[in-house]
Amino acid sequence: MARRRGAYALLLAAALLFHLFDIGYLACFLLALALTLPVLGMLLSLPAMLRCRLELQAEPTGVERGGEAGWRLAAHGPVRLPLAQVTIRLRMENALTGGKETRRVTLTGPEEVRSAVLRADASHCGRLTCRVERARVCDCMGLFTLPLRPPAPASLLVLPQAGAPVPPDLPGEGSSPSGALAPRPGGGPGEDYDLRPYRPGDPIRTVHWKLTSKRDELVVRETLEPRRSEAVLTFDHFGRPEEMDRVLDRLNACSLALLERGEAHWVRWAHPVSGQVRDYPVSDRRSLSVCLAAVLADPAPVEGRTLPPTRPETDMHRLHLEPGREEMP
Repeated sequence: MARRRGAYALLLAAALLFHLFDIGYLACFLLALALTLPVLGMLLSLPAMLRCRLELQAEPTGVERGGEAGWRLAAHGPVRLPLAQVTIRLRMENALTGGKETRRVTLTGPEEVRSAVLRADASHCGRLTCRVERARVCDCMGLFTLPLRPPAPASLLVLPQAGAPVPPDLPGEGSSPSGALAPRPGGGPGEDYDLRPYRPGDPIRTVHWKLTSKRDELVVRETLEPRRSEAVLTFDHFGRPEEMDRVLDRLNACSLALLERGEAHWVRWAHPVSGQVRDYPVSDRRSLSVCLAAVLADPAPVEGRTLPPTRPETDMHRLHLEPGREEMP
């Protein structure tokens, strides 16, 4: 754009000098033409400039760490009139690592090719967001510009890599370490049971007739079984980007291994600044995707707060994931 303005300034200076040394009709015509060209160019381009719209899309919306990903930026206008160029300033940010990058893009040519593909930095896990900070469209001569409304930001997820090692002591469903008992869903035979008053819907076969005959109300046997412990995967949501990558690789591998065994589980971490506990149930791949999206959107500083230790009496089988190893607390 600066070159076009410089070229026009030279053209106007040449027409003015020609008019100073020659007062003929040709000199007057050239000077008038040089003076009116910017106005004519602006009037010719104004409809297209006013109706120009920007479009920003992520391609694709999710990619494994180290893969190919980016954003497609395009300028569209329903009026096919000449536009010199569209200049755009973009900012890319990784919500997990806090990394930021600013780029400047210039779109030129007809509408069919007035687009660009920007490659995203997918070297670290995280939620990458691209937003247009500033955009201006030029007229056909490149002398005047108008601001454009920025499009909605576009985001993509850089997911953990597959194939991380799974620890041999991966937790799963089992009896509670505290030996506590809980009612068995659906009842059935069993050595352990509890007595309680009859509730509507209880099967007649569960009625304890001998004890009922001694009371004024029905008493039923409620079969008990060892309380099932829940598998919980925990990790510290802070550290260097390389450490977070290794932790998330292990988290993804452990969660997938539990799902392949048909075991639902929980993923839990603490916000590194506020200490607020984030807790997500994972029962299938869709809920795992929701959990990973939340993990990747939480900022991870170099240092932060960790989860408190698990109480021994809780019915929970916890595996704490670390960058270099897994440890059972």
